[in-house]
Amino acid sequence: MTGFSSPSAPNYNSFSNKYVGDTDHVFGNNSSNKINPRYNGMKVSREVYLDLESDGYKYDMVDGLLVLSPSAKYGHGKCQGKTLFLIHNYLKANPVGEVVTEIDIFLPDGGDVLRPDISFILNENLGIVQGHIHGVPDLVCEILSESTEKRDTGVKAERYLVNGVKEYWVLDPRNQTVQVWHNRKTRWKKETKGPFESQVLKGFSLSKENSF
Repeated sequence: MTGFSSPSAPNYNSFSNKYVGDTDHVFGNNSSNKINPRYNGMKVSREVYLDLESDGYKYDMVDGLLVLSPSAKYGHGKCQGKTLFLIHNYLKANPVGEVVTEIDIFLPDGGDVLRPDISFILNENLGIVQGHIHGVPDLVCEILSESTEKRDTGVKAERYLVNGVKEYWVLDPRNQTVQVWHNRKTRWKKETKGPFESQVLKGFSLSKENSF
């Protein structure tokens, strides 16, 4: 995912989300009080983006434009929750870093703000956390959907590669497939057949059976 994540938009898939506002607004019981999206189609720089106030909606940034982002489907949320649970359990025994969901990332290349489904940062690199992530996570995970697959495996994957993300997990709940991509500087080495051993989380393995 990419872009502007509103703190008042209900997202039951993200452990990091905070819910703000009355329940009528959140659950749509009083449509007359609902605020229309203020930023949809708005062209913004990264600096302007940082100063935007929440309007209660989630947006993706695509080529500098804010685009209203639809809510995730059940399969996406289930996959995200199970994967996050596995990483949390690993970190209890191996406290080598921190994992977060759907946090804005400002990569060094100056391009669109990205918001991976899951980001992991090793302890020695936690200095890049400054409210958001201003730098390069060691590992990112994207959970594919029909609307995001092309971008997640295309332009976003290329940006993760050239900016130095060490490992990229690509999970597809619709087709029940797992891929782990390892950064080889000029290309991704794509592992498409399990078991998938992480090179960032030493001793951690990912599989179809524990992801969906």
